[in-house]
Amino acid sequence: MKKPFFLLIAVVSCGCLFAQRGGRGQGEVLEVKLASPLPRDSPWGRTLDQLAAEWAKATNNEVRLRILHNGQEGGEAQMLSSLSSNNIQAALLTSFGLSNICPAVMTLSIPFHIRDDAEFTAVLKEVLPLLDAQAAQTDYVVAAWSKVGWINVFSKDPVLTPDDLRKQKIASSAESTDLNTAFKTMGFQVVEAEMNDIGPKLLSGAIGAVYLNPAAVAAYQIHQTLKNMMDVPIALGVGGIVVNRVTWNRIAPARQQELLRVTQRVADNFDSTMSQTVSNAIAAMSRSGLKVNHITAAHETLWRNEVQKAMPSLLGTVFDRDVYQKIGEVLARLRNGR
Repeated sequence: MKKPFFLLIAVVSCGCLFAQRGGRGQGEVLEVKLASPLPRDSPWGRTLDQLAAEWAKATNNEVRLRILHNGQEGGEAQMLSSLSSNNIQAALLTSFGLSNICPAVMTLSIPFHIRDDAEFTAVLKEVLPLLDAQAAQTDYVVAAWSKVGWINVFSKDPVLTPDDLRKQKIASSAESTDLNTAFKTMGFQVVEAEMNDIGPKLLSGAIGAVYLNPAAVAAYQIHQTLKNMMDVPIALGVGGIVVNRVTWNRIAPARQQELLRVTQRVADNFDSTMSQTVSNAIAAMSRSGLKVNHITAAHETLWRNEVQKAMPSLLGTVFDRDVYQKIGEVLARLRNGR
């Protein structure tokens, strides 16, 4: 089983000529351009740079990652387009981008469903075969899945209840059309925005809230405008490593196994530090004016009830019914002590 990892790498074809040729000649260097929407000076950016060095070392410089940080290739929609046209060969994507390859992955991020890291680890172990089977029907090989961190609501005005959030315009990924429609049906004001669009839209007043990992909020300095954070995370972000079969087949099988091993090791190291990274980010943002708003058990019940009311219309559209059922079975066993 693939181990959880913090990122998604989608490696696509290296051009029609390579697709026709198949493998590479001995000693030929394969350069893989990997685009990321996140700042280079962030936990993800630094780990991507480390990963590039590890790939070069593991393959004697035969396979090289060239990282395009800071949203050079645009948001996730543009990156997906660039991947298909081979302008780039790899991308760091969230579950929103990954859902174009494996739609069922969004089911792991149902708000207020999976409650902690232990539950997520147990759920992922059971659900991975279902996700892999779905991805296997595409032109991509899923080399690893990822845990990209818990997601909190950040807002201009304090948010404690669903009604509080309804009063503010929420930035949401343009890729998640079905989820955005569901939010709108539930009465939330959704504004489609890529990561690189959030800053300008905040300044113009087009949005007043986001749901992101606190470390990403700190990296983008979003807390300078959105000075309120709801302390209870709403969901866990998911990603993974997806490799195009054409490009992956250009790498010798022994090299493939070594790259998987190296990537998992880098990923494990990153995952082991994420909790502390988030704590440090929240502490730093708090020192510069962020207010962490604590919700009560009654508030949390309101959120869970809101999600449950919406689930009948979301199952089979936004969320995969079979994966949802499997997650429910795992959570029931855990919470009943079995």
